[in-house]
Amino acid sequence: MAYHGKYDSPADVLRDESLSHPEKVEMLESWRDDKEAYMRASEEGMQGDDRSDLLRLIENALNSLQENSPGG
Repeated sequence: MAYHGKYDSPADVLRDESLSHPEKVEMLESWRDDKEAYMRASEEGMQGDDRSDLLRLIENALNSLQENSPGG
């Protein structure tokens, strides 16, 4: 989880100029997948907070990257 502990929000990933476009996409997709798995576990009765708002922010960041993709 490269994003964990380094970025507080998906917007922080977008602003990080040290990351390439593909690295940002990969990181946000990983964050999204982790969050979806965490939410599924919460739905199955495991402890955890429901952070669907964060999942929405991650999806918005990914959409932004797709719209602004090089050559796209």
